[in-house]
Amino acid sequence: MHHLFVGRPARTMLLSSAGLLLAGCFSGCSLLPSSPVTPGVPATAALPDASIAYTLSGQGGLPVVFQSAMGDGKDVWAKVVPEVARQHRVLVYDRPGYGDSQKTTTPRDPCTIAAQQRALLTQAGLKPPYVLVGHGLGGLYQYVYARLYPQDVAGLVLLDPTHPQQWNRLQTDASTYAMLVKTRRKLMFNSTESAEFDAQTQCLQHVDMSSPLRVPAMLLVRDKFGIEEMGSFENVVRAQEKDWQRLSGAPAIERITGAGYYIQKDNPVIVNEAVKMVAKKK
Repeated sequence: MHHLFVGRPARTMLLSSAGLLLAGCFSGCSLLPSSPVTPGVPATAALPDASIAYTLSGQGGLPVVFQSAMGDGKDVWAKVVPEVARQHRVLVYDRPGYGDSQKTTTPRDPCTIAAQQRALLTQAGLKPPYVLVGHGLGGLYQYVYARLYPQDVAGLVLLDPTHPQQWNRLQTDASTYAMLVKTRRKLMFNSTESAEFDAQTQCLQHVDMSSPLRVPAMLLVRDKFGIEEMGSFENVVRAQEKDWQRLSGAPAIERITGAGYYIQKDNPVIVNEAVKMVAKKK
């Protein structure tokens, strides 16, 4: 999903000029195979409140769990998973209503989605602790998971995560952009996207955000914004990146040169290296 709010048709237009893959990486980067990669195995978990399609691949190391942005399924991680799977068991999945997962009538607030992910991981046979990777609204979901189930989490990698107060701030500090979002929600969002959008903060009053997380974390943010995002929207997002650093406990805000909103597509090497660094710190 293009940030939180742009529907799929607009996403294609806005991201067509996304930055080229940056040829750098964090210190110690190596793309040499460390072990054979187990081919991905598609499966479906029949949970009490949802049927969720997922794929398991890789072996060894801490399990790594990917969570996509609003509007996206598991395929957005295609450039990242093979390398991570050389050293870890990897799970990617489609939230209900996306990809190969059927819609559900279960509430779409972050706490419910975190609980569903926990049930999925148990059914898939993955034992904690996990390295959680989340993009956009999926970043908020992974953060909430880490808050609700801290004993399950070994580390966190956030890619342009949606801030808990983003929509509130946009309505007050970027009102023109917020009006555009409301129009797109009405005309372009499907029912699942609308449900996630509407419920993005519904349970957060029960989540303790007063102190940073106590696990290794990395915060990766984009360098490039679309034309219509420049100005007030970009200012809100940049300001909230600083608060994300506080919430997550990440040592720095890693701005990925040349990358647009889809950092995992524009620079998968950086994402791979971030996962490795977080996993090594555990």
